[in-house]
Amino acid sequence: MKEYKVYEFEISKEDFEILEEKLFSLGTLGIEVVSEEERVRFRAYFNGDIKLAKELSKYLVSESLLKEKNWNEEWKKYFKPVMVSEKIWVIPSWMKNDFKVPKGAIPIYIYPGQTFGTGTHETTKLTMRFIEKILKPNDSFLDVGCGSGILSILAKKLGAKKVVGCDIQREVVEEVKLNSNLNEVFGIEVIHGSIGDVKDEFDIVVSNIEKHLLEPLIPEIAKRAKKAVVLSGVLKKQRDSFKEVLKKRSGLKILEESGEGEWVAFLCRK
Repeated sequence: MKEYKVYEFEISKEDFEILEEKLFSLGTLGIEVVSEEERVRFRAYFNGDIKLAKELSKYLVSESLLKEKNWNEEWKKYFKPVMVSEKIWVIPSWMKNDFKVPKGAIPIYIYPGQTFGTGTHETTKLTMRFIEKILKPNDSFLDVGCGSGILSILAKKLGAKKVVGCDIQREVVEEVKLNSNLNEVFGIEVIHGSIGDVKDEFDIVVSNIEKHLLEPLIPEIAKRAKKAVVLSGVLKKQRDSFKEVLKKRSGLKILEESGEGEWVAFLCRK
């Protein structure tokens, strides 16, 4: 049975977002806040041991192992239905038959596996709202760093005709297939690789990954887009430096910015 490594940290509220970003850049599978009174105490889950830099290890309280069966139970306690917008709800797979979806809403059912994208993180919600705003029936759609497939599934449910996701994590192919089946959505093509392995152009290209991973891909993302680009995974304090990179490397024009918590997303056009 597979085991996951659990690191528990305690940090000030002011520094929580910074540490959270660093842990996501190290590949955390998810973060669970245990308490947040004067200080934030939280757990970060990983596939195995990671090398913590000195600046991170000073906040470490404990570390432990979690068996796969128990990992799933932990997620069930943490992952609840999320209202992304008036029209979109993200619902855990085990609540599919119990949760009453509001009339006229689009449900996205997700099983929280080993990849990013359960709809609970601000960057995912920001990206989904932009997709809802701009996607037209029969548009083609590319998700760079597709993770669980949540954005691709939304695109399909909104009427996109051709939907492709790419990701460097091998587990993604099976997880997108699982989540597509849960949503009775079919025809999503998943490429195990980066955007360089994608040859076509698409009406809409989105990417919700960490800033340091996103920036090198911006020129290729711009090349693949025919109409619009949605980019997320950027902290508000990184907004200006990211916009400068966007201007220098792509020529994309920012139409709109949207923020939630400490995060910001960008809607751009060619």
